[in-house]
Amino acid sequence: MFNFKLTVEYNGKNFSGSQVQNRDQEAQGLRTVQGDLEKALSVYFRVSETILTNFSGRTDSGVHAIGQVVNFKISESQLTNTSDDFLQLIETNPDKFLIGLNGILDDDLAAVKVERVAEDFNARFDAKSREYMYKIFTRRHKPVLRLDSLAWVKEPLDFEAMELHAKKFLGKQDFRDYSKQEDYQNNTECEVYESELIKESKICFKYRIKADRFLRHMVRRIVGELIEVGKLAAVGEVYDSDNFAILDKAGDQLLKIQTQKSAPAEGLSLMKVEYS
Repeated sequence: MFNFKLTVEYNGKNFSGSQVQNRDQEAQGLRTVQGDLEKALSVYFRVSETILTNFSGRTDSGVHAIGQVVNFKISESQLTNTSDDFLQLIETNPDKFLIGLNGILDDDLAAVKVERVAEDFNARFDAKSREYMYKIFTRRHKPVLRLDSLAWVKEPLDFEAMELHAKKFLGKQDFRDYSKQEDYQNNTECEVYESELIKESKICFKYRIKADRFLRHMVRRIVGELIEVGKLAAVGEVYDSDNFAILDKAGDQLLKIQTQKSAPAEGLSLMKVEYS
């Protein structure tokens, strides 16, 4: 059995998420990254069976990736003389393999790195950490460029208040309140290693978060809360750094800032998956 680790990047705008939830999705005309990739691999290796893939994690519809990691296996029984030649190419000339595979894939999905790994390697279960980046563009008037790769907030945002609030998410915590309802019965504890807001310019912020695992919609709900903090602080509400909360104008009552509103998907990208 041959096992390969593949790093892919994609623009999530036209995908209904990264992974196939059920095989009827194709019949409904819904694209997934996994569906496109598996078809391309089967065509490339000229095998009649679908080459199945394991993803490091699921990204939602509209979410992008720069460093999504996938592994796929091919058994000797699947190989023909031609596909065996292609298989050897991965180890002798990986760039040529990538060029050939990318020639089959559509322009919004690309394979950027490949390597042979141990037969028991699993892209999902062997991952030690994952890192996401969220881009926020804040200006009164709507931007017209890169609309599918950033989120537009027309209200002013207080960067310092958001920067401070981002520290709230560090460490091992129960992120139940930041997950989808169906996650509530599962383990909702995650350990966040890094959580920081970066100012690229006066109107462009980036939020970076790295953790051992993420719940569904967790990052987008964290960003939604950060944006709400930024809006309140920008209009003169007082920020309590000890409680990571906004005080009312009298300074003696905490305002509820946690929100179940998710930030838009288009601002989010999976940047990196790390393994030991």
